[in-house]
Amino acid sequence: MRIDQVELRVVGLPLATPFVAAHGTVTTRTAVVVHVTGPDGEGWGECAALPEPTYSAEYTDEALLTLRDHLVPRLLAAASRGSRGVDARGVVSALADVVGHPMAKAALELALLDAEGRATGTPLAETLAPHPPGPRVAVPAGVAIGLLPSPDDVAAEVAGRVAEGYGRVKLKIAPGRDVDHLRAARQAGGRDLALLADANGAYRLDAEPGSPHDARRLSELDGLDLVCVEQPLPADDLLDHAELARRLATPICLDESLTSPSVTEQALDLGACSVVCVKAPRYGSWLAAADVLDRCRGNDVPAWVGGMLDTGLGRLANLALAAHPGASLPGDLSATDRFFTDDVTPPVAVEGPAGAGTIAVPSGPGLGAALDPAALQRLTLERVVVRR
Repeated sequence: MRIDQVELRVVGLPLATPFVAAHGTVTTRTAVVVHVTGPDGEGWGECAALPEPTYSAEYTDEALLTLRDHLVPRLLAAASRGSRGVDARGVVSALADVVGHPMAKAALELALLDAEGRATGTPLAETLAPHPPGPRVAVPAGVAIGLLPSPDDVAAEVAGRVAEGYGRVKLKIAPGRDVDHLRAARQAGGRDLALLADANGAYRLDAEPGSPHDARRLSELDGLDLVCVEQPLPADDLLDHAELARRLATPICLDESLTSPSVTEQALDLGACSVVCVKAPRYGSWLAAADVLDRCRGNDVPAWVGGMLDTGLGRLANLALAAHPGASLPGDLSATDRFFTDDVTPPVAVEGPAGAGTIAVPSGPGLGAALDPAALQRLTLERVVVRR
């Protein structure tokens, strides 16, 4: 694609209710929206970095500067070489000399994938799953629930979400708010509910035995029939995850630890996890994330697609990725109104009965939906244009 300019916008979406996890509380979701334009068309992307560097090293303000000063100039330079510009598969190599910043890089790749899909009439889901049986037309609705004060609060929240159609619930846990909270979730949701726990690395295998932070306490979850416990230990500790996996009957899923396809393979080989959470922004590439799902499917490894409190752009992209046949478990894919009262795209909705709702995968070209210009303008906090 030939590119003349890249527009960067920081948008701010107030959350319907604060989202609390072990790594912090988010009340307003700021994100960088990317818009590439040129004689061959236009495309949109989103950087998944959160407002503060508490979940990962990347965060919104830093991502804007990195995109503006380093990544976008390199992409424009690559697009100016030759008569055909740069395509989505060339983004990784075009930006390779910048160390790190995978979420910002993935945003630019997504914008080019959207542009190419618009130009050819190809939905993003088909681009990411081009081989038979191809992508699904709808995916199971899943919801993440943040840390809540008490088991009673958990039970009420889970019951309400199941009534809305969610058949998969991921509950954030932390020391002191774990076993009893999950028991309440299981009782409220019933045995048919796909229930997961997400610790965001809050436990330690070397903690004082019996202390709230002692990861060995998580063996108390084994009787709750959880799909998995996600990221119980710090992200850089694969060996301790492997040791913990030998102690638990509940499968371990890794999220923050899986920073690349090669690290994902290493974690599986070590036995550090048996379930994979695939987040394209963390890999720095939506195409690489699709390759990981290909490998998971070929090796019968359960996998699901995770979210990042995404705006509508990221939500549409995650729906396309979750349509991949390698995403064998329901993921973090919820309706727009689960988090936001206002968004940059038309709302995404759950359809179907209580506990068995689905979300339609966009079937239009590229991301499959047009942005709402008025909403984009209304929610924009900062705008920068970088020209060739």
